[in-house]
Amino acid sequence: MIVLASSSASRALILKEHGVEFIQVCMEYDESLDINLPPAKYATSITNNKAKQFFDKFKNRYDRVLFADSSVVSQGVILGKAKDEMEARYMLNLQSDNLTSVYTAMKFISQKISIDMLSVASYKFAKFDEDDLERYIASNLWRDKAGAMMIEGFNKKYIKYQKGNKPTAMGLDIINLKAFL
Repeated sequence: MIVLASSSASRALILKEHGVEFIQVCMEYDESLDINLPPAKYATSITNNKAKQFFDKFKNRYDRVLFADSSVVSQGVILGKAKDEMEARYMLNLQSDNLTSVYTAMKFISQKISIDMLSVASYKFAKFDEDDLERYIASNLWRDKAGAMMIEGFNKKYIKYQKGNKPTAMGLDIINLKAFL
């Protein structure tokens, strides 16, 4: 049994689909960080900050705790979670007809081990259809998604090619995590 220290429904689904027993402990994290950092450093720093905030609040209450964060990078711009429709549209337009990468950092902490890992999944997207994009924006499915991206939803039909695995793009590199569990 592990503790998923995240409110992410996508991460919970990935763990469930891969047979990992877990409990989910949700809390609000301060994810503000300098977006001018290199993408890999940005993603790992956010994850480290989440771990610190979690253990500051819960001390030694939990063991076998998993933290994760994903950052979307398109055209050299780190894209966090869109605050509104206008920002979501901007982020998605950056991805349209471009190469976009998802940097997913994980941190697993137990009494026996501590693991830090960074995985990257990259996608070349075709140009997004404007009407389809507007329907997606109106659906609000982009909310709470890094880069407003939904690789298992809206973005999926526009993939020209990919490098890396889908769970990484959804927020958790379960393939590498399971090797340690």
